[in-house]
Amino acid sequence: MNTAYVYLQLYRLFDDITPVAADCGMLCKKACCKGDDSGMFLFPGEREVFKLLDPDWIRIEKTDFNYTHDGKKYNVPIAFCSGHCDRYQRPLACRIFPLTPYLNADGKIEIITDPRGKSICPLAKAFLLEDFDAAFVKNIKRAFTLLAKNKQFYDFLKEYSSYLDEFRRFYD
Repeated sequence: MNTAYVYLQLYRLFDDITPVAADCGMLCKKACCKGDDSGMFLFPGEREVFKLLDPDWIRIEKTDFNYTHDGKKYNVPIAFCSGHCDRYQRPLACRIFPLTPYLNADGKIEIITDPRGKSICPLAKAFLLEDFDAAFVKNIKRAFTLLAKNKQFYDFLKEYSSYLDEFRRFYD
């Protein structure tokens, strides 16, 4: 499977749709796009998109976050932007922020407010899921339901959800 192609198609779900009808960056002075030391994880296989596009405004580094699939350990890379980007080349995590996928106790995908975003995003602090644009939430669910059909991605999502649980202890 060509993962770059899959991600490029999924990106299109978010070309013309955002978390709310207004420019939410006006509320926080674009806190999530400042290009500082905070970054966004790349989802499994998404690194291939940036090898293909090779944008000059992004740097990708290894993290200490790993997951295991079929007995092999995989590193989850993180993308840092320079403070500006081509909106059509943003990683999936940027496109869906401040929401994120989460595997619940039944192993089903939920869309939740990313607890890591609550320290910088007014929407993450104050909005309930139903306050976000319904089509935006629906597209996130569609994208991650498709991605989770891949066993490796599902294994990542289990570990990622445990990682998010550590933050949820402090923010929920």
